[in-house]
Amino acid sequence: MDDEQFMLFEVGFGIAVSIVLFVSFYQNFSSVFPVGCNNNDILENQFTSAEYGYPNRMEGTPLFRCYGTDACYNQSSAYQTCLSNECYYLYYKNGQGDYVSVQNCISAPPQSVLNACKVVSPSNTADLFSCDQSTVVANNATVIENCDMSTPACVKGDSPYCPPCVGQ
Repeated sequence: MDDEQFMLFEVGFGIAVSIVLFVSFYQNFSSVFPVGCNNNDILENQFTSAEYGYPNRMEGTPLFRCYGTDACYNQSSAYQTCLSNECYYLYYKNGQGDYVSVQNCISAPPQSVLNACKVVSPSNTADLFSCDQSTVVANNATVIENCDMSTPACVKGDSPYCPPCVGQ
């Protein structure tokens, strides 16, 4: 076998292995890659990494919105969610830190936290929370959440940000 044939064999073998791996992991790509939505109803980003020690999968960021699967948003509670997330981010790391400082921060936020929470929107990652904490049906753009646990399917008019819910 000369060099040209061997190189052709290597390229062909590489392509075949790539295709087999792609097909094998297509359904579970989120478990293979360290970033992206993994549909476990738990928001995994820099804030939950600090507070709970979860991996930072960058969920809720512009690249990986994860609405309706992991990243939930409720306009009425977004500001308080942001304050809490930012304070844990300041005083916690990998699920450990100064809880008293976190509570003081939430009750009297420093200017850096107030600035970070000026934007009340799904585009502010700190405004989002884990969908496993949600029992609200998403019905418009102000509420981006998973299905209510007591509701077998989403109601008509669900937020355009949400994927179809199970049972729909």
